[in-house]
Amino acid sequence: MLEPEQDLEQRLPVWDALQMLFMDTDVTFEYESITRICAASSYTIAELEAILFNEVLPAVRFNMFLFPAPEWTGFEREWLKNRVLKKHRFGKRKPLLLRWYTHCHWHKLKAMIEQQRNS
Repeated sequence: MLEPEQDLEQRLPVWDALQMLFMDTDVTFEYESITRICAASSYTIAELEAILFNEVLPAVRFNMFLFPAPEWTGFEREWLKNRVLKKHRFGKRKPLLLRWYTHCHWHKLKAMIEQQRNS
């Protein structure tokens, strides 16, 4: 998989979809949209997982800790792009903070993405 800086056109829709897991809402309502966008991407399941944990999570996890949360509907794409490029952990270990929370959602999304790709 290319580094984020070399793959912006393909990465941005996936970042935009996955960021919704870190909004101050019932994120399960976003599963269908996230699934559709991720399933349509050219990334493998393993690559999507790496994008979630090493790019999106480090960029937007702060939104889960502020009260009230500063963002509920998703960050603007340009801001999100700049934030991910600044904070990503491409090629490194998964961050510890919010790993359990993210794994719970990823486990469900992974199955939904695989099902959509196989149908």
